[in-house]
Amino acid sequence: MTKKRYGMVIDLRRCFGCQTCVVGCIVWNSLPKGIKWNHVDTAGSKIEQQPTGTFPNVNMSFLPHLCNHCEDPACVNNCPTGAMHKREDGIVLVDQDKCVGCGYCTWSCPYGVPIKDPVKKVMSKCTLCVDRIEGGQVPFCVADCPGRARIFGDLNDPDSQASRLIANRKGRRLCPEKGTSPSVYYVGP
Repeated sequence: MTKKRYGMVIDLRRCFGCQTCVVGCIVWNSLPKGIKWNHVDTAGSKIEQQPTGTFPNVNMSFLPHLCNHCEDPACVNNCPTGAMHKREDGIVLVDQDKCVGCGYCTWSCPYGVPIKDPVKKVMSKCTLCVDRIEGGQVPFCVADCPGRARIFGDLNDPDSQASRLIANRKGRRLCPEKGTSPSVYYVGP
């Protein structure tokens, strides 16, 4: 039997920028003020919720970001203490007891994901809600997305909904040239 490799597909046609995933993540993980493990950018704009283009030809689309739980994570490869580590199922975590808060993980991550917890003074990041996964549930951002834009699954299972979406809708990864092989894919426009 093939081991599991968890990942996520984000359907950009279904994301309408509501920020429910961001708020839900903060609440579920009891994150301190100022810490976000995922965020939603307004594509093409430096200002949140501002359309691009010129009236009457305007467009507004969104690009959700979270830890990509890469197959070859730069954060793990460059962590001097071994605090950043990857589980057998592909989930990348921070052992906060080993972390010294040096920030090498953020500097080496092509997506700039790990963030320093201002209270604990160590790095933190999306865990794919490993506590929920181990309890047979999906990550909270997937469960609470009103547009059903996030699909979670085993990427090593060709019959999982996530794998089928990647295959059928030509799922793509952010920054493939960085060589980290993210486990978060995007489909849609």
